[in-house]
Amino acid sequence: MLFYGSCSLLLALVTFHGAARTEMVFRCPSCTAERQAACPMLTEPCAEIVREPGCGCCPVCARQEGELCGVYTPRCSSGLRCYPKPESELPLEQLVQGLGRCGRKVDTEPTGSAEPREVSGEVQDSLDIGLTEVPPIRKPTKDSPWKESAVLQHRQQLKTKMKYNKVEDPKAPHAKQCKMSVNGHRGECWCVNPHTGRPIPTSPLIRGDPNCSQYLDGLDMDPSLDPQN
Repeated sequence: MLFYGSCSLLLALVTFHGAARTEMVFRCPSCTAERQAACPMLTEPCAEIVREPGCGCCPVCARQEGELCGVYTPRCSSGLRCYPKPESELPLEQLVQGLGRCGRKVDTEPTGSAEPREVSGEVQDSLDIGLTEVPPIRKPTKDSPWKESAVLQHRQQLKTKMKYNKVEDPKAPHAKQCKMSVNGHRGECWCVNPHTGRPIPTSPLIRGDPNCSQYLDGLDMDPSLDPQN
């Protein structure tokens, strides 16, 4: 009787663990012909055209080597991946903020490593969608409970920030900033001063290309002259 009870408890734990991991998986809906037909045409030449970040279906220009990138930005061009700065203490947060850099793909798995690596569910979904390279989080050992607490706290912060689906990068060289697309619908886009990161008051907030180049003439491009700095 005790044996059967133990087996039932073990089966319940395995089922619960599997269900919990299943809840973390998110897949974007397929892009229908109707959604693709509603996409605006690209107004700038692209070295490579890719799908917009998130669950969007419209074409955008892929980021080239050395350009800023992140979870909510267009993915890097073929042969490239989005990496945080090597010295960054918060690499996941840096990628969420769009402060990574497109670089050549490298093997981040050390040779002969006996310690398994894992990436949180939220970040793994971002990897599947945007091909963004995130340094894996190591499993904490039993003799360092504070590390486990730090990892859990960092994951929760990442999950909270990803709910806003917004990129506002003051260091980005791109004048156009957009919210992430959701369920195939394009996010709202607006124009910012590419050197100060501040929104341009005369530019519209639209679901498409606001054609930011027309608002850049006459702007003060020197961040050192920004009155709010």
